Amino acid sequence: MYIDIILSYKPLYLLVMITCGIFGAMVGSFLNVCIYRLPKEHISIVTPRSRCPHCGKGISWYSNIPIVSWVCLGGACEYCRYPISFRYTFVEMLCSTLFLFFMQYLFLTPLGNSPFYDLSFHHRIFALVIAYYFIGTMIAVTFIDIDYRIIPQVLTHPGIVLAPIVSFFFPYLHPQIVVVDNIHVGGLLSSILGILVGGGSLYVTGVFGKIIFGKEAMGFGDVMLMAFVGGFLGWDSALLIFFSACFIGTFFGIINIMVTKDHYLPFGPYLASATLIVFLFKNNLIEFALYEWPQLLRSWLM
Repeated sequence: MYIDIILSYKPLYLLVMITCGIFGAMVGSFLNVCIYRLPKEHISIVTPRSRCPHCGKGISWYSNIPIVSWVCLGGACEYCRYPISFRYTFVEMLCSTLFLFFMQYLFLTPLGNSPFYDLSFHHRIFALVIAYYFIGTMIAVTFIDIDYRIIPQVLTHPGIVLAPIVSFFFPYLHPQIVVVDNIHVGGLLSSILGILVGGGSLYVTGVFGKIIFGKEAMGFGDVMLMAFVGGFLGWDSALLIFFSACFIGTFFGIINIMVTKDHYLPFGPYLASATLIVFLFKNNLIEFALYEWPQLLRSWLM
């Protein structure tokens, strides 16, 4: 009923979407701080306030408005005019866009094959909160791994602890729920199994990769990230994310080798992007892999 009211009254719908977009940009601004400071363990993400990396002067609040300030200041510091990387604004725009997309898809007009299609209004709100948590974490993981080739434990370990608790109270995250008499206990068991399968699959891959290539093929941060994802989304989603990330990584890895000749790529960004894709389109991917892809393959071979 509440969703029908939002969709039927256009000014209210626009207000919800604008608020969601602004909130996403604000979260993206905070993520920029996390991306810059989390790898530096001696720096707090709370203090000191943001400052220009060139002249060291603190950035005033009106010069720190997400997206808008960068545009108004021409992409430069208001004091020394030192260029400010567009990537800060890109992260804010990316987070805002994903918040809007997930709001529309999960909460307002979920498709019939969405795993959240049959949930009530209140359950969709909770699913959206989890989705936003995932978006923030995956954006931070992506850019930190690109810059420093690490995934900070502070991003994954709390999620691994939190996942079984959330899954107990909100077992709807696990459509493949372990069959027991109590649905909440089933959600808890599914989360624990997801942690073991998610982290274990990547750990085993890393062990075999080290044997075959004679060097570390998978970082421990990647293992913890997969355990984090598996804990929230279940073992089957974890495996689907792993294979999807391998496919995406292979595609972009070939391009990277051709362009830069660099044979090393951080795996975190591909796990992060695959996680958000599977979160939304899990059923579509399973249907494609089990039914549509074999038919396409047979048609090509014939």
